[in-house]
Formats: sequence, C-alpha cells, structure tokens
Amino acid sequence: MKSKPLHIELDKKQEELKSGLDMQDDVVFKQIFIPGYGVSGLFVFVNGTMDYPAFNKIVLDLSAAQVETRHPVSIDQLVISKICSVREQDIETYEKAKEHIFDGKTLLFIDGMVKGYVLNLEKEKNRTFGEPSTERVVRGPKMGFIESLQENIGLIRQYSNHPKLIVKQQKFGTMEKREVALIYYEGKASDSLLNEVNKRINEVKATDLQDSGMLEELIEDTALTPFPQIQNTERPDKVLAALQEGRVVIMVDGSPFALMAPTTITMLLQSPDDYYERWVAGSFLRVLRYLSLFVTVFLSGIYISLVSFNPGLLPSELAMTIAGTRENVPFPPFVEAIIMEVTIELLREAGIRLPSPIGQTVGLVGGVIIGQAAVQANIVSSLMVIIVSITTITSFTVPQYSFGLAFRALRFGAMIFAAVLGLYGTTLFFIIVISHLSKLTSFKEPYFQPMDFIGKKTWKDAFLRLPKRKKGGNSFEPIRRQNS
Repeated sequence: MKSKPLHIELDKKQEELKSGLDMQDDVVFKQIFIPGYGVSGLFVFVNGTMDYPAFNKIVLDLSAAQVETRHPVSIDQLVISKICSVREQDIETYEKAKEHIFDGKTLLFIDGMVKGYVLNLEKEKNRTFGEPSTERVVRGPKMGFIESLQENIGLIRQYSNHPKLIVKQQKFGTMEKREVALIYYEGKASDSLLNEVNKRINEVKATDLQDSGMLEELIEDTALTPFPQIQNTERPDKVLAALQEGRVVIMVDGSPFALMAPTTITMLLQSPDDYYERWVAGSFLRVLRYLSLFVTVFLSGIYISLVSFNPGLLPSELAMTIAGTRENVPFPPFVEAIIMEVTIELLREAGIRLPSPIGQTVGLVGGVIIGQAAVQANIVSSLMVIIVSITTITSFTVPQYSFGLAFRALRFGAMIFAAVLGLYGTTLFFIIVISHLSKLTSFKEPYFQPMDFIGKKTWKDAFLRLPKRKKGGNSFEPIRRQNS
C-alpha cells in the first residue's frame, strides 16, 4: 500500500483499503449515493471517534444534492461546498489514507475521482475541568488541567491574553505521534534555554509515551539521581507564575501534568498557598516545610545514632526513658526502625492503589492497629512508633509529590549510615546529599544554590516569603541567571 496512488473506481478503492486494513474490525466503510449526479461516495473512519451529528448532516446534504440548471457545478465543487467547514486536505495515495484513518480523521472518496478528502469530524473524549487531585490549596483557583492539549492551552490563554505568550506545537515519537507544546513568554525565556529544550525534545526516539512523566525522564540532565530536575504541575496558576519567571512550560497531549524548566530546589518547596495568604503565614509555612524535610530524612537516623552509638549525648532522664521502652525489644534500633518504616511505606502505597474510601480506612486502621500490636508484642519500642509517625507526617508537607518521594527514599540511606557509623555517619550522609544537590543542574542551570538563601535579591523569596513591592520598568525585561 506504500505510495500507491488511489484508483479512480470507487469499488477498487474500497477493495484496496479493506485488504490493507483486514485486521481492523473497528474501521467502518459507509457508502452513500448522490442521486443528482448519479455517483456514489464512500466514507471511511474508525468507529467511536466521530462526531456523528456532524457526519449525518454531511451525508444528508450530499444525498439531497441536485444539479442546478442555471449554474451547474461539478461534483468536485459540490462536495467541497458541503464539506468546506470540516475539510482539512486532499490525498492521492493509499499510504496517506491509512495514516489519516488512524489519526482519527474521516475520509471521503467519490467514484470517478482519483483523490480523497480528509475531514476533521473527530470528537475528543475529555473529562471536565476540575480541582487538581495532587496539588490542593486552601485558598486559590480550583482549576486543574485535563488530558486534552488544546483544552489546556486554551485554559492558559484564558488566564493570560498577553501577545508575547508564545505557543509552539510539534509532534515527536516514532510509532505513536504525540503532540507536544512549548509555551513561553517572548523576551523572558532566554534563547539558550529555548534552544536546549527544543534540542532535547527533538532527540527523543521513544515509541510509547503515555504521560509527560515519561518525557521528563528522557530530557532531564541526570538520570542517576532520586531528585526530579523538572517541576510538574496540574495547576494553571503555577504555570503562569513559571512563565513570568522566564521558564519554559512543556505540555504533552494526553497528560494533565505540565512540565516547567529549569527547576531549582527552592521552586519545588514553594506552594501557591505561600502567595495567596499573608506573607507572615507564607513565611511560616515555608520554614515549616524546610524543617519537615530535615526531619523526614534524618530523624530516624539520629535516633539510631544516639541509642546505638552515642547514648552519652542524651540527658540522663531521657536515656533512662528510652532504655525502659526498649527493655524487652529483641532487635537493635536499626532493625526496629526498618520494620516500622517499611510497614508504613507499604500502608501508604496500599492506600494510594485502593479505592479512596477503602484506602483511607486501610491507612488509618492499619497504622493504628499494627503500631499498637507491634508495641504490645515487644517487636518495636513505643518511642520508635512515635518517631516513624512523625517522619511520615512531615513527608506529606512537601508540595511536589515526586520531590517528597526522593526524600522518603533517602531516609533509608540515612538510617544505614547511622547504623554503621553513628552520628558521624549521619553527618557524612548529610554532606553527601548537599554535595550531590550542588552538582545537579536543570537544563544547565544550577539546581541548588546556597546563595539563594542569602543573596541580596533572592533571599526574600527562597527560605522566607517577604512582602512584595511594586516594581517599575519593563515587565518583559529578560531574566538574567548567574551560573555558579
């Protein structure tokens, strides 16, 4: 069928198409007759993808067409006049016909004509816009993206009608042609960043990309790291904020998650709540988030270090209390910590995979019952249950889910270092993590810069969220970044 021209006879067209699509039971061949011209027509489409009311209207218009006596027109002119609103292009080969059929288009062939018409009668199946499921805020817009790329772009356009908002669309992949859109503000996003993003997307050779998360893994700077180097979001307000900062937004058709690049660790720890509430509340929540991050990774390791290696650093009364809770526990602190941490992670994963009502019940009841039973059976100490509960709660404060997953995994590394080297191991692991973060880049931009917290222009929106003042000047002046 490759590059073979279309036959002029309608029956041969249908026979050739059916022979090339003999395994496709959902491809429909529907013939019609145009009595005014005495010719037949053939529609070819994939069942279930069509806007049937629009299709039926075209069929009725063609079936009722008559030759005008005063101003007669050819069959080609007649057909074009009836399908002008949905006509995309004409085709002349079977290869193109097959390609458009599986792209969701409808083909129309007329007996005696060597070309076919490509009609856009596709009806997209989308869910309605709703509140984002992975990024909930107390105060702010309750709108989230859906799986339709065009609808998502329209939502961004609705909130930002600035003429410098640029949308570039292209298709990538080999088997499944996925459409991707690059969105940025002209004059804010640097040329070097745009060139780098385009280069990486054009180098993608994957054949199966069902979500933007799969594209994220293929275009990130470093694969051997637990930390996400590209921020993702379901929220249009976060996308608009990223665009104002001079970043590039990448959206993939079929995914409700937009990718924002470049990304820094401070961006991943920011939440829309920080800006929609008073600056005092925003700063308090942000400091709480940083503290929670440290507790998530190191609290269990510090407990293991102090109990196993350095009990002399504890106050006498506290040391006696801990010893009392562990009096009948047969396992060392590291083993009991691993038992509880793995159990909590299993309960958390089970709660996510199960239906919502059952998942919440499993997480709550399972955690309470297992924790209480483990203490009564002297498998773990009551203080260990408290520590694991605290680390679990603090891990939920990270706004970015994938970023929180990275620190949940690092918690086990901190526990292993603490079990082998004590407080020295915990400190060593902290230095290793900071060194690793300092080496990471996101689209050649530094991922973690300590100067962000003390820099003259950046500290007001890094560790704290201080009041913003109105600034003059051109709002579309390009943002300058300094590489460390």
